[in-house]
Amino acid sequence: MTKFTPAIYGAAPVDLGLLNLDTSEMMFWLYLPIKVPGNSFDVLPDQVLKYRQVVDRVCQDVIKTYGPQRWMDSYVYLSVKITHVTPDAPGNRPGWHADGFLTDDLNYIWADRNPTEFLIAEGLKIGVPEDHKASMAVFEFWANNISNKGDRLEHAKVNHLYRLDQTHIHRVSKNVESGKRAFIKVSVSDKPYVQLGNSINHDLPAHPRPTIARQAERNCPQAVAA
Repeated sequence: MTKFTPAIYGAAPVDLGLLNLDTSEMMFWLYLPIKVPGNSFDVLPDQVLKYRQVVDRVCQDVIKTYGPQRWMDSYVYLSVKITHVTPDAPGNRPGWHADGFLTDDLNYIWADRNPTEFLIAEGLKIGVPEDHKASMAVFEFWANNISNKGDRLEHAKVNHLYRLDQTHIHRVSKNVESGKRAFIKVSVSDKPYVQLGNSINHDLPAHPRPTIARQAERNCPQAVAA
């Protein structure tokens, strides 16, 4: 029998405002660990110190919204992808999905072009199968058949920082203009991200090294099958 989630999906993301960042240097950092539980301070390598204001904004929001203990108890990760994108290679995972699916993870995202698109339901929210692939199929069907008053598709504002949890359905924009695109994400989790291929912070030896093979079907940071 298919097990379904509570009817929580379709929330609007939280806009934390404009951030003007220096994205002149091409780089690719994937889930770089910058903080471990039990330590309130983060550790940023020199190459990404220019994104200190993003991390500070996230820290302030977590403490204000969820309390200082949430920040203290969490692993924190920084992803910085400043690459050349095309319609065939948009730079992020395609298809409607929810970051942190079936977890309490928080994800803060920022982009300077081709902004993330959200599926927002102002009225009735939905439950979906707990199977990740099946949930994405439901999100896709819903997005293609919006009929409830208030349901809509909406693009993020460029250069704005947004807070997402698993209730926020989104996808990389399909209206991709070729060129350099900067996408930055800060992830806050109660579990370590240890998939092979993740960036290693050599200044933070307390974080466990990546050991788990990536899944072919899903880029799940916690390497937990849904």
